[in-house]
Amino acid sequence: MACLPVLFGYHASNLGNSHVPLSLCRYWNESGRNATLSVPSADELLVYPWLKPAMSGLKKALVYKIGSKEQPRVIVEQLFFKTEKLSSPVYLWAGLSLDIFERFHKRGTKIIVERINCHRSTSRRIVEKAGEHFGINLAGSISDEQIEEENRKLAIADAIFCPSPMVRASMLENNIPEHKLLSSSYGWSPERFPSAAAPRPKNPKPVFLFTGTLCIRKGIPLLLEAWKKADIDGELLLCGGIDQEIQTLMAKELTRNNIRHIAYTKNIGLVYAQADVFVFPSLEEGGPMVTYEAMAHGIPPIVTEMGGGAIVQNNINGIVLPDMNIDAWAEAITDLAENPQKRAILGEQARVRSQKFTWQNVAEQRALLLEKRYPNLWKRST
Repeated sequence: MACLPVLFGYHASNLGNSHVPLSLCRYWNESGRNATLSVPSADELLVYPWLKPAMSGLKKALVYKIGSKEQPRVIVEQLFFKTEKLSSPVYLWAGLSLDIFERFHKRGTKIIVERINCHRSTSRRIVEKAGEHFGINLAGSISDEQIEEENRKLAIADAIFCPSPMVRASMLENNIPEHKLLSSSYGWSPERFPSAAAPRPKNPKPVFLFTGTLCIRKGIPLLLEAWKKADIDGELLLCGGIDQEIQTLMAKELTRNNIRHIAYTKNIGLVYAQADVFVFPSLEEGGPMVTYEAMAHGIPPIVTEMGGGAIVQNNINGIVLPDMNIDAWAEAITDLAENPQKRAILGEQARVRSQKFTWQNVAEQRALLLEKRYPNLWKRST
């Protein structure tokens, strides 16, 4: 049986982006589909026969201590090409060098690409427009060179996983051939949230939760303006690090007594347990795992199309609003704050919907797409 080699260029902690390839490879292997995952390094508790860290022990410690920021990625790319140069297809993730793409391309290898966000050209347009709208000076932007590099990677790719309809749309907007695009989603892990189905304590005032990096791209200025305009008797709970570009704005807003900030937590389940409504006004996104996780906890979401990923259905299991429309957001916040029955109905439908998007189900859906594209991959003996 063939094996699908997967390359991820960052430390594997099973948090953040690394949670995605770890989850996919785990369930592919459990279903009898061989896949390996090469990473620069991994948390010590992550031990799987299919997980291949390029560094451990003293070498890992030294490289991260005295090496350059790029060195871990360079090391795993070199090892991956050495061991997998005869493989086809290979599955390459975002954040890898153009060089590793070109080296496999020259060998005639079929390359599968994971797009964790929209096309960079689309992303730049959206974020710069938002910065101008809110009068926020952006510290840096996506360069023309970075966009050119991305276009080259996508040009030589054979298949491109798009984890949301908006990512797919951004590919088409930038003239990526439709036949390359594999429409999928991200997901959530029930074992990571064993208490997801537990009843949440009733808050004296409704708590609206945002989780993720507090930045322009995630729509934080929009959310703060809508929150002020709604002026409800409730609390806005913001969980995540604050980007440099909005430090000044956040310093002012956090003086309000109805906004609370949690910089970081590894136990995000405890944060979900505090929420009555999930708010995620992201302006540019890939597949927002936090939305999937919030819905699994029965929390009704108010989101943009970007923030809804592939899971939220408007007025069925959440509210989908246009971005940059402060009035619409303020009205939706007020509506759910004043209507606990509507929150309960949407929340229960959100929980039901989330069951289709466990990582086991997402991995199966992606496997079927790959088997259709590459019939000899994971071909079973009869």
